[in-house]
Amino acid sequence: MSDRKTQSHSGKGAEASEQQSQLVESIYRIALEPQTYDAFMGRWDAFIQDRLSALDTLRSETGTLETPEVATHFEIAERLLEQTRSVVEAQSAAPANGAGLAPDPQFLIDRSGTIVWSNAAATRAFRLKRTTRFDDLGLPDRYRTALAERIETLNTASEHGAPPLIFQMPVLDASDGLAEGDVVHLQAQRLHEKLDSDLLLIGPLAAHWPPSMPNLLATTYGLSQSECEICELLSRAHRPKDVADYRNSSIATVRTQIKSLLVKTGCGSQTELVRLLHLLMRVAESHGPARPAAPISQGKMTTVLLKSGILMPVEVHGPANGKPVIFLHGMLDGASLTSQLREALSARGFRFICPTRPWFGDAEPDYGPMETAPARVGGYVREMCEQMGIKDAVVLGHMAGAVYAYASAAQAPDHIRAIVNVSGGVPIISRSQFADMSHRQRVVAYTARYTPSLLPFVVRAGISQINSGGTERFMQSLYANASIDMKTLTDPEVCRVVLEGYKFATRQGHSAFEIDSYQVVRDWSHLVSGSDVPVSLIHGAHDPVVSPRSVRDFAERLGNRASLDMFEDAGQLLLHQFPDRVLDTLARMSAR
Repeated sequence: MSDRKTQSHSGKGAEASEQQSQLVESIYRIALEPQTYDAFMGRWDAFIQDRLSALDTLRSETGTLETPEVATHFEIAERLLEQTRSVVEAQSAAPANGAGLAPDPQFLIDRSGTIVWSNAAATRAFRLKRTTRFDDLGLPDRYRTALAERIETLNTASEHGAPPLIFQMPVLDASDGLAEGDVVHLQAQRLHEKLDSDLLLIGPLAAHWPPSMPNLLATTYGLSQSECEICELLSRAHRPKDVADYRNSSIATVRTQIKSLLVKTGCGSQTELVRLLHLLMRVAESHGPARPAAPISQGKMTTVLLKSGILMPVEVHGPANGKPVIFLHGMLDGASLTSQLREALSARGFRFICPTRPWFGDAEPDYGPMETAPARVGGYVREMCEQMGIKDAVVLGHMAGAVYAYASAAQAPDHIRAIVNVSGGVPIISRSQFADMSHRQRVVAYTARYTPSLLPFVVRAGISQINSGGTERFMQSLYANASIDMKTLTDPEVCRVVLEGYKFATRQGHSAFEIDSYQVVRDWSHLVSGSDVPVSLIHGAHDPVVSPRSVRDFAERLGNRASLDMFEDAGQLLLHQFPDRVLDTLARMSAR
């Protein structure tokens, strides 16, 4: 019996060790390959769920799920995200649409010459271990000497700005599209870490595919989107078989498509085509846009100079004499409205006044404590009302903007007469509220609540996916299990508004998302009791983040102060799905 128990414990220990090993591998991979974010989030969720089973009650401020080993890896990987954007762009093996090819080998060497991390492809192809040293790699003398010199100068200023070291390594074991005996061309480039040691990133020798390349190929040679995608894969030295596997097509089909590309571009061979692509990439890199342009404002833009010296952008929609509604955007949405909603504002006489909260869009940052951010925003709303002459307004909190709606009502009682929250959050007072969330939102919520020190990495990794061309994939992950919202997103204009919201929220990096993530997973009931204005809650029964049960419980706690409209045919995107229902409620609350 004891032997069986020992074996059982041993098996569980081995399983936990393997789970942590896979998590660590995905932590580094997401830092270096942004399009693997979904795989990382799956493993991070499994890790958290395993440890949550040991917790009986919600714990407020302690990071009860963190382990020192995992936290260390998160810290290093977070710095990788901060400091290797240009390197990662140049070495990324995944096309811009984020689908998965076999990853290229990558590993990190520290100042002592020891390999401190390697992804699965490098581990198998080169038979690497954590204790492997660079001089055990079996490199030819000239490469080994050059690498030794590069490692020797890791902690010297002279190494900064040095060009990458190019070398070759033979594949020892076939894996991930590499055959035994293949030669892999690699580059070693310094990553300056601000930790105990600097690191060398060893990665694929891959060309950077500029964002403007598809447009250049389409206008110059008349290539389709599908043909541009094939060109991108070929430019990264992927073989026709790799392209076929990636595109779920036969190799014969891919070869036919390559022949078509040769005809359209006037090239005589695949080698010549790749050479042409690399020349065009240099042209696109030189003349392409440096960064995506900010969305064109739909409303009238103004700014408010706050007493703190911060300039707060404010966008106004609707007629100048319309009934005032202060629209407070959420965590991943902005002030972009569908044409249907904008037309309805004019027809029904509403004026939406939409301040941009600090760290979002083009708003200036606010470096105050994260814990008191809602109260400060409430003060900014009061100043805005005073300067713009806003009285008797209804404040509309959209999604996470609900937190700030209550804070604003508390700070500006002379200007706000009612609160309307659309798909809004509610104070988190029990773990069951987390369990009701859909997968992606739950993982972020658990991280913000139980391991807050690791939240910046999770947020930055998601933003890295967005910035590397994975915006639509990020959106689909959020609504993967929300069929009504996915149907709403089939409307091209709604989809565009949602995607613009992600860019609006991440234009200045991770701070906006991190601050809001911290707020929405805590009990902020003190903000609710800061005022006594009437509250209307508008919610979709299929909201993937805040369950109907949580909203009904919250409404009951508010008593006669609150009314609740729960729509059985709506999801989280209720504002875009049924704007007239929201305006009906605003009309009722404005007339009270």
